[in-house]
Amino acid sequence: AAEARRPAVIEIRPAAPADGALLEALYAECFGEPLATATRESLLASPGMWASIAWSGAQVAAGFVIARSIAGEAEIISIGVRPDRRRQGVGAMLLADALYRAVALGADAIFLEVAEDNPGAIALYRSTGFETVGRRPDYYPRKSRPPVAALIMRHTVKKSDS
Repeated sequence: AAEARRPAVIEIRPAAPADGALLEALYAECFGEPLATATRESLLASPGMWASIAWSGAQVAAGFVIARSIAGEAEIISIGVRPDRRRQGVGAMLLADALYRAVALGADAIFLEVAEDNPGAIALYRSTGFETVGRRPDYYPRKSRPPVAALIMRHTVKKSDS
C-alpha cells in the first residue's frame, strides 16, 4: 500500500514549441481561467522568456513555470501545479529548476509576485530564500470577492567567494 502512495518521479524539461496548447491547458487547470493563445505566444516571444514543464511519468504534465531572465535579473511570471499533484513537491521542483536556470543565465536576483491569500506558495517561496520586498494592493481580481494584494518577493543570489 505504501508503494501506491509514493509520488511518481518528476522530470523537468524545457517546453518545446509544440507544447503551446499543453501550457494553455495546464494554466487553465491550475488557475481556473484560460491563458489565451495570443498571450502565451506574446509572452514566450519576448526576449529572455522561457518555460519548463514538470512531467510525471512519460506523458503526464504535472505543472509548469514561465519565466524571464534578462540583464542580470529574472522574474518568475507564472508557476502552477495541477490540483491533483499539489503538495507532492512538484512546485518546489519547478521553483528549484527555475532558480537554477535563472542563475545559469546570469541572474543575480529573481523576482515573483504572489497573491497574499496563498499561504502555501508564500511558505514555499520563503523556504527557498525569497523575501517580501513590496506589495501591490488589489492586484489579483477575484470572481466573487474583492481583489487581493500581490506580494512582490525577491531571491538574491549569493555569489561564492571561491
